[in-house]
Amino acid sequence: MAVENYAELKFTNNFMFSHIMKHDTELCKEVVETVLDVKIREIIRINNEDVIEVGDSSRGVRLDVYLEDDDTIYDIEMQTRDTGNLERRARYYQGIIDTDYLEAGEDYNKLKASYTVFICTFDPFDRGLARYTFRNRCDEEVGLELEDGTVKVFANATGMIETGSSKFRELMTYLVEEKIGGDLTARIDARLQEARRNERMRARYMTLEWELASKYREGREEGREEGREEGRKEERIYNPKAMMEEGINPDIIKKRTGIDIADLQ
Repeated sequence: MAVENYAELKFTNNFMFSHIMKHDTELCKEVVETVLDVKIREIIRINNEDVIEVGDSSRGVRLDVYLEDDDTIYDIEMQTRDTGNLERRARYYQGIIDTDYLEAGEDYNKLKASYTVFICTFDPFDRGLARYTFRNRCDEEVGLELEDGTVKVFANATGMIETGSSKFRELMTYLVEEKIGGDLTARIDARLQEARRNERMRARYMTLEWELASKYREGREEGREEGREEGRKEERIYNPKAMMEEGINPDIIKKRTGIDIADLQ
């Protein structure tokens, strides 16, 4: 698992993206407004890399950037690799956020509207659109929307079919090419250069990467050990000598291995 050179981290790096968005609220607000083509009245809460745990047996999620205004929640995820599961991840994140937000026993009407947004440096649906927006609608009645307050958006920085404002296109171009095209991208780039020079951030990044690499190595070692144990089980199951020593019926041994017990003896 290779660690990226900190001095070369881009805005699309999850660590850098989360840090910049959290520490410059106005910049964060403008980025989200530009990606979604919405107006945010005022951010009342913003956290980066929130970890939401939903129980010992359930999978928690780490959110890149989570923010709220008075009536809407926004989860913004930077995605540079096509994992093939973004649609299901968006569904899971949405459910986890709702579960975390609503206190036990509270009325469902207290749930805020929410956007789950993946900003992708690739085309997640291979249709050439720069933005894909999904809402829940009725199959049988065209135009009938469920109005459950949820929206899932996938922004495609490589989109060939122009969508949105010139600022949106400038932002998408910057994500792929690091080309400054206006005030917003200039401010992002200035924040990026500032963060690259921050030694405390460099140390934090290296610590986090080391921890992730350690967990990755531990996971691989556990996987290898499980594989070895599985192999030993398979060997015991299909080894006629081991089966005979365990007192397994000769007919079962012959059925599993094709070896007659008399021949083995």
